[in-house]
Amino acid sequence: MQIEYANPGTVGLNAEVLAQMLCELEEKAELHSIVIVKDDKVVVDGSWAPYDREVPQMMHSLSKTGTSLCVGIAISEGKLSLDDKFVEYVKEDLPENYDRALDRVTVYDLLTMQAGSAACANNVYFTALKADWERTWLKEKRIAEDVGKAFHYDSGCSYTLSKIVSKVMGTTCINLLQERVFSKIGIGHVDWLYSPEGFNTGGWGMYLTARQIARLGQLFQHEGNWNGEQVIPAKWVQEMCLPRIAKPGCEHKVLNGYGYHFHTGEKLYAAEGAFEQLLICFREIPIVIGITAGTNHELVPDICQKYIYRALETQGEAADEGVLAEKVQSLQLPFASGDSPADAAEDKLFGRWLLLDQNPREIRRVRFDREGEQMIRIKFELADSTVKTAWAGYRRWLVNDLFADFTKRLHCLTYSFSEGVLAIVDCMINTSYREEYTFDFSGETVVCGWKPNVTYLNGNDNSKRVFKESTVTYHER
Repeated sequence: MQIEYANPGTVGLNAEVLAQMLCELEEKAELHSIVIVKDDKVVVDGSWAPYDREVPQMMHSLSKTGTSLCVGIAISEGKLSLDDKFVEYVKEDLPENYDRALDRVTVYDLLTMQAGSAACANNVYFTALKADWERTWLKEKRIAEDVGKAFHYDSGCSYTLSKIVSKVMGTTCINLLQERVFSKIGIGHVDWLYSPEGFNTGGWGMYLTARQIARLGQLFQHEGNWNGEQVIPAKWVQEMCLPRIAKPGCEHKVLNGYGYHFHTGEKLYAAEGAFEQLLICFREIPIVIGITAGTNHELVPDICQKYIYRALETQGEAADEGVLAEKVQSLQLPFASGDSPADAAEDKLFGRWLLLDQNPREIRRVRFDREGEQMIRIKFELADSTVKTAWAGYRRWLVNDLFADFTKRLHCLTYSFSEGVLAIVDCMINTSYREEYTFDFSGETVVCGWKPNVTYLNGNDNSKRVFKESTVTYHER
């Protein structure tokens, strides 16, 4: 199945309504890329600069889709059953005094997040561990009365399923997906993070583009069949997207239930990752939407559903296709706050090393230098004494290839001045993260601020998370 592009009107969608959808989405959320497919034809394919449609982004919990697919493959081959007690597959990891409620947890319970988890073990929980991911998770206390009866979201369920699948299939989940799924549908190479024990993380850590997300959605809409080949058992695709349990507190949302690692609703089912990485499939109409993003706004699927149905209902009305094309071409995230490429007092800041207090990115010190009229050079030293150099442009994004690690390799920077404040925006385009750093040199000391679009760090209001108002302790030429 080749990728085909089409004007929305040719497949029964009102282009102006789709443009309105993009406007509301960027007004209420921060999207990084979006692909909309109708009748296997791409009608919207855009990204918000500097995010790039070709650069995979961390999927967070959308990765659970891959785990569910692998479970389905294992079940279809008789190597696993939904009714199996999962502890039978992880006996070597069971602590001596584990919570006996775990003995009742089945593979089905892990898939539907009904394992009685008292707390959610997310990627932060696991990546803080140097080893023994499974054993550590198995030590957690359970809510015995909730096993098999109540929804408790927990990525530990997904990691455990990843490990179980690897044991029964004799290969990792990503290898299984590459061979059985991705290579068949033209997705190509996909990265997925591993635990120290060599198993894919299961609940997060897959890297995809919006195009790849939408491609996967097309497979689901064709019930696992691709160009006449049954890539995934049709029965499993049908089963995984059915609502199994209600999600508490989501009664007002279009996705109010949960299936086999899928969020479910009356008209939609979706794989959803933190900060709104989304694979949205419509049940009644052949429409798929792939989204990458960096936002805490949780109603993106609701907005999509509203406008897609509106675009269908008004398909017969005259619509200017150029409005949508122009909107897609103009997609861009805000530049650094400020209105000047230079500042009369910037010498107070430039040409010297600034030693920073403790900060979330573990930057020990930083140095700014002018390089051209509308570009600055930034040197920064990390906690491990590594020194990196990056460039930022005034009202333009400069791409910096800074790290060998693909998870944080590309950084796009822009800067601006405003009344004694240097603002720098860093879009880490392999991730959901966009951060604005400010260096206020209007006083006797330089005050550094940090404002992320989204974060896993503690607290609820990102706008107040500013290095605890740290001050630079000294200047050094």
